[in-house]
Amino acid sequence: MRHTVMAVDDVQTNLDMLEGILEDTYDVILAESGADALIKLANGAAPDLILLDLSMPGMDGFELLEKIYQNDNYSMIPVIFVTGENDVYQEEKGLRLGAVDYIRKPYSPNIISAKIRNHIELKTYRDGLSKAVAARTKELEAKQNELFLTHRAVILGMSMLAESRDRVTGAHLIRIEQLARALTTKLTETHPHILSKEDAELITVYSPLHDLGKVGVSDAILKKAGKLTATEFEHMQRHTTEGGKLLRQISEFLPSELNKQDKGETGQNQLHIAIEISECHHERYDGTGYPKGLEGDQIPLSARIITIVDIYDALRSPRPYKDGFSHEQAIKIITKGDRRTLPSHFDPVILKAFTEIQHELCEIYDANPDPRF
Repeated sequence: MRHTVMAVDDVQTNLDMLEGILEDTYDVILAESGADALIKLANGAAPDLILLDLSMPGMDGFELLEKIYQNDNYSMIPVIFVTGENDVYQEEKGLRLGAVDYIRKPYSPNIISAKIRNHIELKTYRDGLSKAVAARTKELEAKQNELFLTHRAVILGMSMLAESRDRVTGAHLIRIEQLARALTTKLTETHPHILSKEDAELITVYSPLHDLGKVGVSDAILKKAGKLTATEFEHMQRHTTEGGKLLRQISEFLPSELNKQDKGETGQNQLHIAIEISECHHERYDGTGYPKGLEGDQIPLSARIITIVDIYDALRSPRPYKDGFSHEQAIKIITKGDRRTLPSHFDPVILKAFTEIQHELCEIYDANPDPRF
């Protein structure tokens, strides 16, 4: 395979000399100025190496060198600059701007050939390595995506197992996930200082596990059509702590480096988000929630987010004991309040973001309806 060398010089004699040295080994592209070189590059010339004279009128070699390395299409092309004998300033500046080597005038055919050969071989090796890395990266990304989808499927499966006894469908879980994604996306845009994109993704992925603890609630309570007694309601409330307990037990199966714990407190593995959501999604911003009666920022941000999307979904969803509310009715209840739900139950920042994307939330719910009971 013949490689291609571009020679850039404003002196035709120099171009002729370089062409004579190189043409038996390489395909040669000649450019009479920096502007001419840029035109040829823009028109599809793809040299494996550029020989560049620095002292040219108009656009000198330094300016062309900067333009080459500022353009992603050309930035990987090695440039060898040509400088006058003992011109230390030009040598230093050219190398500082990114040139890989230099050749001094007058030309020595053997030195030119050796340097070009060495740098083209190096570029060929580097290009091959880059392709191998890119291919491996693509393969790893595909594997990572497969693991993510498997992870998500397991989470949804666990959530469905816990909630199916409550006649909650997979549509509910998909809605919670999508509603959480919409709200966390809005918050990362408007309040990036309180919610990173990484944590937003974790909150979204683990949101279906909010009611995991229902797996420990009796059918008599879960399926009761009427109002729960005080004792039954207290038993129902335990699904928050039971869910957290189960997730902590699951976290024990993580490798030790991913499950750092201190005196029983949850470490910062990813499951801490799921635990926060499970344990605290029934807490209320004004301190009237359960199981601990946490108030304000004592409630983890992840739980404050899931609280509002879970209530919106619950208001809109039909149940054996009630019809679902319309979107407009649900928004009114959340923002104005009724006998059970008040605006003070929600973080004001999250409530504002929620209302600003309410039409998107409506579309999400309507696209994933529950069957009528």
